Amino acid sequence: HEFRPGHLFKLDTNMKEKPKPKTFAISDEGEFTQQERDASPRDYPSFRALYDPVVTYFELLQFFIISSGNFTAIHQVTHGCSEYLRILYQIYTRYEWSSVLQYHFMFHNRRLAEMREGDYSGWRIMDAELAVR
Repeated sequence: HEFRPGHLFKLDTNMKEKPKPKTFAISDEGEFTQQERDASPRDYPSFRALYDPVVTYFELLQFFIISSGNFTAIHQVTHGCSEYLRILYQIYTRYEWSSVLQYHFMFHNRRLAEMREGDYSGWRIMDAELAVR
């Protein structure tokens, strides 16, 4: 799918204002580029503010995977989504909120690369490398 983690706010019916999605940078080649900016605690001020749109995203992902008929992917997604929410809550109870947000969006980006290849298994495992950042 093409849904980017930075667009998670689009699934939040409670969000009153759309975050400013772009930042500007100079590429390695010296060109001016636009990039999606990272989510901040201002965009998602609490665990619940992140949790609700993530659950909506997982519901849509599950519907998409179930309609594919791929039983391996269905198993990976249905179990992985609930396990990821459990892991995310554990991280939330141990780390500062800004670190939790950083973890989630970096983790989600890594999963996108895997999902493009048909691998949905990564949602079940905490990324220790990201967790210590």
